[in-house]
Amino acid sequence: MIVENINKLQKLEFINIFKNIFENSDFITQDVEILRPFKNKSDVIDSFLNIFNSLSMEVKINIVKSHPDLGDKLKIAEGLTEFSTQEQSGAGLTNCNDEEYKKFHKLNDEFKEKFSIPFIFAIRGKTKSEIFDEFENRLKSDNIKQELDKSINQVKKIATLRLNEIIDE
Repeated sequence: MIVENINKLQKLEFINIFKNIFENSDFITQDVEILRPFKNKSDVIDSFLNIFNSLSMEVKINIVKSHPDLGDKLKIAEGLTEFSTQEQSGAGLTNCNDEEYKKFHKLNDEFKEKFSIPFIFAIRGKTKSEIFDEFENRLKSDNIKQELDKSINQVKKIATLRLNEIIDE
């Protein structure tokens, strides 16, 4: 969708299209919507990121916590947001074998136990092997603040990837 058309959307259409740029955080989309009209694609992306960056650390942590576990067979079966479904499917996480699902479950549990947040990684274009490697590398850390910063940066990367998917130049 081109920016000119984004600027012409009705408020509810805009919110519906962009509501999960930041997982289950449509309040950000509502704040961005009132900033229209946008000049270009970068202006839209910057608006989303600026609103996110202005949030308190507590709200950012809640957004991090709203992301689904990667490779969670039950959540995949019950349904994820459309973006998460596409991302996990694209990385092959919707067709893991039982051993891979068990490994994801174990790694997710270890990560949440250690850092009190879910593992966040922009998986678009990644393979299961790359995701497992990232999981294991980040579990080696004992620096909770550093891991939270990485997770917040990954949330912003995911949002940018999602916006780039929707918006044409």
